[in-house]
Amino acid sequence: MITNILIILLSFLLVGNDDQEFNIDNYLNKHLSDFNRIEYTIVSPKNINLSSCVIDDSRNVKVTGNFAYVPVRQLNNNGSFKNALITLKLKLFKNVLVSNRTIVKKEYLNINDFEIVEKEVSTLRFAPVDVSSPIDYYRSKLKISENSILQKSMLEKIPDIQIGDRIEAMFINNSVSISFAVTARSEGVIGDLIKIKRDDKKIFKAKIINNSTVKIIE
Repeated sequence: MITNILIILLSFLLVGNDDQEFNIDNYLNKHLSDFNRIEYTIVSPKNINLSSCVIDDSRNVKVTGNFAYVPVRQLNNNGSFKNALITLKLKLFKNVLVSNRTIVKKEYLNINDFEIVEKEVSTLRFAPVDVSSPIDYYRSKLKISENSILQKSMLEKIPDIQIGDRIEAMFINNSVSISFAVTARSEGVIGDLIKIKRDDKKIFKAKIINNSTVKIIE
C-alpha cells in the first residue's frame, strides 16, 4: 500500500512539474530555433498521451530531413517510466533567398536578383543560403531557374585566377628562386592547384598564392 502511494506521488512530481511537462511546441522552438515557425504531425506512436511523457534530457533530438525523433520517458500503468521516441513529420519555415529571374551557369550573383521570402525548407536536398550571408563573391554553379530557393550547392566562389589569365609563377628550390610569366590553363581560388603553361609550351602544376601569383609545385 505504502509502495503504491510512493509510486503515485513520484509519478505526479515527474509528470506534473511545469518545468518537465512535455510540450512539443516549446520543445521544438527551443531546439530548432533557426526557423521562423514549425508545423508538425505526430507519426508515431499513434494516439500517444503527451501528459504521460516527460523530456529525456539525457538524449538529444534527432532531425533527419523532415522527420524529428524526440526522446521522452513515458509513464507506464505501474507508475514506472520507459524510454521512448516520438516521431514527428515536420514542416520547417524560414526566410530564404528566392531568385526573381533565371540565372545562367557561371553568372556572378547579385543580391538584386533575389527576394527574401519565407519558405518551407525541410524537404530541400541541400541547405539554403543564409539571407545574411554576402553572395557577391560567388557565381552560379549551375542554371538557377526563376523562383528557386538559393541553396549552397548552387554556388561556387568566383575564381581568383581564371583560364587564360596572364600571371606570375614562382619556382623556389632551397635558396634559388626564379619567376616568369605563364598562362593559366585552369581556374581556382587561393590555395587551389591549377595547371599553367609557360611561353615555351611547358606545362606545370602550381598552387594559387593570390590573384596574380602562383607557386610551382611540379
